[in-house]
Amino acid sequence: MTDMNNANQGGYGEWPQQPPPPQPPYRHPQQQQPHPPYPQPPYPQAQAPQPGQQPPYGYPGYGQPPMDDAATTLLPPVPAMDDATATTLLPPVPPMDDAATTLLPPVPPMEDAAATTLLPPVVVSGAMPTAPPAWTPAPPPQARHAAPPQARHAAPAPGPQQAAPPMVTPPTAPPQQGAPALDSPTMTLKRPVAPGGPAGAPAVPPYAAVPAQPAPAAPSAAPRGRTGSPIIDPGLQPALITAGVAALLAGGAALGQVALALVVALLQVLTAAGWFRLNGMWPARQGIALAALAGLTADAAVLLADSEGSVAAVVGTLGGFFLLVLVLQTFRPSDPKERFYALTVLGSATVVTALCTSLLVADWVPAGVGAVALATVLAAAPLPGPKLLGPVLGLAAAVLLGLLVGAPPALGVLAGLGALVGRRVAAYDFPSRFVHMTAGVALPLAVASPLIWIATDLLAG
Repeated sequence: MTDMNNANQGGYGEWPQQPPPPQPPYRHPQQQQPHPPYPQPPYPQAQAPQPGQQPPYGYPGYGQPPMDDAATTLLPPVPAMDDATATTLLPPVPPMDDAATTLLPPVPPMEDAAATTLLPPVVVSGAMPTAPPAWTPAPPPQARHAAPPQARHAAPAPGPQQAAPPMVTPPTAPPQQGAPALDSPTMTLKRPVAPGGPAGAPAVPPYAAVPAQPAPAAPSAAPRGRTGSPIIDPGLQPALITAGVAALLAGGAALGQVALALVVALLQVLTAAGWFRLNGMWPARQGIALAALAGLTADAAVLLADSEGSVAAVVGTLGGFFLLVLVLQTFRPSDPKERFYALTVLGSATVVTALCTSLLVADWVPAGVGAVALATVLAAAPLPGPKLLGPVLGLAAAVLLGLLVGAPPALGVLAGLGALVGRRVAAYDFPSRFVHMTAGVALPLAVASPLIWIATDLLAG
């Protein structure tokens, strides 16, 4: 049985207090006797150290393997190398001389005057002002709120919590007399005024103020919209030219179909150019060429066909070219609105130009073109009275001419109406001079051509 009070039997009894063992007196290391040298064997042998004693330096501890030269056999021996052999990996550097800098061209010596030839010489004109008098700086301005006299003369010592003195802006130097100044209201550069010379010398007149550069003119306002009527009738000069072309047509009809076809071709080219310019499409070279080609093809078809197939030749040519225009404008890579407008202008130009060929299949051509010329000239003539007096007189003169020559009664009426309609079309939408000299000349005859054929063949038959 365990006795809890007896420590020898596993209890927690108290051990008797024993005095500590006596320690030997401390002796100086020099007074200690050295130990005799220990003979070292060739290979140290592991010896168990005594309790409380550490193994000497260089010998392994208890239970450790011996250390010898065989423990370092994992590393190969390093051969001795000299400095020359250690740098054999780098190629030798050849000596360099002046030839190494031959890539750069030699720089020729330059004088100071030649080096600044890019800058224009500075020319000083007028009398130079003398140096202004030396400027003496003014004392710094006093503080806004002056301190009392006692505190003004006594300088208190700065304390740890004393506020920093206010920042005083250093005085700026006044502008010198020789430096240019700017006038505040106009910002005009002022030249310095030369001071007076010595006594008795004439005073140098002061420089006048350099005038300010004129401000660039403001861009002109956008042109105002056109005012007034957009219809401007062709004048008397286009009407006289129309009468001249009518005379050529009458002469060609008297000479034969070929001569008449040549004059009709001239009328067709003039009609195509004027029609495109009238509709605001210029330069429309391809459109004008296509419309003129349609008219010339119709002329050739009429000349090659017999008297019974001439009308069919004109209609067939007109239909073929109109289909060609429709295909070209349909596959045109452009905006749909622009494509539709171009189709309208080109199609109408083709129709108007090709219908001029009607003069080749019509009768009474000299009387018909004469009625057109008479109506056009009287409509453009500056007659006194109301504005409609000229067109009314022209239409009446065309009817009277047809009756006098024995032509069908409808010839003068239709020819006069065609001339007035063509002239009115050429006056539309602020036409230019070019429009008046092209469309204003050709359209009275071009519009009246199919009407002459209708009046002489359809209505007279």
